[in-house]
Amino acid sequence: MNRIKFLSIGLLGMGLAGLINIANPYMVIATEEKKVTHEKVIEPTQVLMNDIAKRMNNVLDGILAGNFKYVAQESGSIVDQSYKINETFFPVDPKENKWFRKANIDPNDSEKITKLKEEFNVYLKGIASSALEIQKAAKSNNPEATLKSFMNMIEKTCFECHKDLRDSQTPAENR
Repeated sequence: MNRIKFLSIGLLGMGLAGLINIANPYMVIATEEKKVTHEKVIEPTQVLMNDIAKRMNNVLDGILAGNFKYVAQESGSIVDQSYKINETFFPVDPKENKWFRKANIDPNDSEKITKLKEEFNVYLKGIASSALEIQKAAKSNNPEATLKSFMNMIEKTCFECHKDLRDSQTPAENR
């Protein structure tokens, strides 16, 4: 019975890993075998989110391997990465913000910047609290609870942010 349960979890995990890789491709290989980067994708966003996605893959790998110490460690790294969101996107001086220039955000538009920062803060808190839940479940050495926490993070934090922010700001041809 346990063997079937872990086989099912493993298959689910492989499906999720594939889904994460499909949802977050970094480069597309053209038929001429040249690397083509996505156009109009904001680079600092891409780098930070790709790092979080890699950590999420590591968490899933740890869950499937039953290495809960590793899962707790990687979940802690996700918490750390989540706090880099504000550092990356909202430095002290908006006029020096390279991300604003790439995203065509006027550094003098304090109203838009404040609204955007408030939206990001909601997801920052969601990422951090979800990762802490995964970490807590991992410390209990309970594979079902850890996987459930992982799935909750993907469904309630990752997908919500992608739906609300990424998909609304990224042109359809670049998704």
